[in-house]
Amino acid sequence: MNINYKVLTIIPLILALLSLALVSVHGLKESIDVSGGTEISILASENTDLSVLKEKLPDSEVKISESSIGTFVVIKSGLDTDVDSVRAVVKEFFNVEDLSELSYTEKQIGSVLSGKFWEEGMKAVGFAFIFMAIVVYAIFRTPVPSGAVILAAASDMAIAIGGMSLFGIPISTATIAALLMLVGYSVDTDIMLTTRVLKRRTGTLDERISGAMKTGITMSLTTIFAMAVLYLVVTFVVPAADVLANIAAVLLIGLIGDLMLTWMTNAGILRYYMTEYKKGK
Repeated sequence: MNINYKVLTIIPLILALLSLALVSVHGLKESIDVSGGTEISILASENTDLSVLKEKLPDSEVKISESSIGTFVVIKSGLDTDVDSVRAVVKEFFNVEDLSELSYTEKQIGSVLSGKFWEEGMKAVGFAFIFMAIVVYAIFRTPVPSGAVILAAASDMAIAIGGMSLFGIPISTATIAALLMLVGYSVDTDIMLTTRVLKRRTGTLDERISGAMKTGITMSLTTIFAMAVLYLVVTFVVPAADVLANIAAVLLIGLIGDLMLTWMTNAGILRYYMTEYKKGK
């Protein structure tokens, strides 16, 4: 069955729009890096039952985190939660008079600092896109292929953010860095494809796209495999390093989206540009 390449071109774009719709409805989970709050970690016994603690702290995230050092109870509370009442519940739960009797750490991030993290993160993403767009246009100097590369990178980021909303991956300074890395990964394969199609003179259009596809898919699958291994190792061997798992998960979602956007959307736009747009001028 022959499927019109124009149909294939728009499928990833529809997925990107659905991702944005999901984010607008479901929202994004925020880490205390960007929303502010308090994170408390207490070294505890391996079989600690958290059900009572969760009941008494309904507005906080309470979980067990395993590491090579031991088992930690981790409590994350937002800015609207009274930290003193959280500390009182912790003392009662562990039956101690003072928190110094526990192996206890506390990290607090205020609203000003978290707001600064968020502002700087958004600026970094914005500047990355602007400079990426300038470089791409400087390389190809034609609006349609350059626009296709930028569209693919923006849609890839939309799919990654949609995946974060779907799977409850928090937006944090670490996941913002992962989104920035994704811009680089996405543009990498798109520039390679566009260069092969526009600047190579050997072979037919199909042969140039096919050659680029073999190289690009090999590159992407290698990185996807590496990120999948990182995610599994962190999840099952060192779950305390959940920041690394979040970075790997964002890159995995984005790289899978990038496969579709590069080889369906960007390749489709380039095919249209070479076979219809240029001939119509």
